[in-house]
Amino acid sequence: MNAALLQRAGDTVGRALGVLASAALFSMMVLTFVDVIGRKFFVAVPGALELSEMLMVVVLFSGLPLVAWHAEHVCFELVDSMYKGRAAEWSRRFMDGVCAVTFGALAVATWKLAGRTMSEGEVSSRLHWPIGIFIYLMAALLAAAFFMHMLRTFGAKPFRHAHNENAQ
Repeated sequence: MNAALLQRAGDTVGRALGVLASAALFSMMVLTFVDVIGRKFFVAVPGALELSEMLMVVVLFSGLPLVAWHAEHVCFELVDSMYKGRAAEWSRRFMDGVCAVTFGALAVATWKLAGRTMSEGEVSSRLHWPIGIFIYLMAALLAAAFFMHMLRTFGAKPFRHAHNENAQ
């Protein structure tokens, strides 16, 4: 498959996830501001804490594929100095493949959990929103992390921003 096409796919998904995470974080900021002002002068926003928790799920899980794409996760480089050239590239691809399989398995397990949660009719305590929707979102974002690792496994490399010159 064309490496440039893989790279464009990863960059496009990465930008979309960045917008999603930014929007969720901004929404949390506005919600918290309005809730604090409301508590002080008027009335608190009903379900603000619960909504903040749900938005935090969006922020955290949309960050996983971004971290995967830019290889910004924590890693131990105990034997990486022993690999040079092609061996280092194949080692990186192998580890991305292992991560892809792990995220894929997590996505499937989380999707099944979401289905059980929806079938049991579990809802949030204050807003009474179906919890399964957020678990489905978590599963989809775990699948996006799987996708990003698969792209890296097959040779795609993220766009290098000026502030991120050390990206692999």
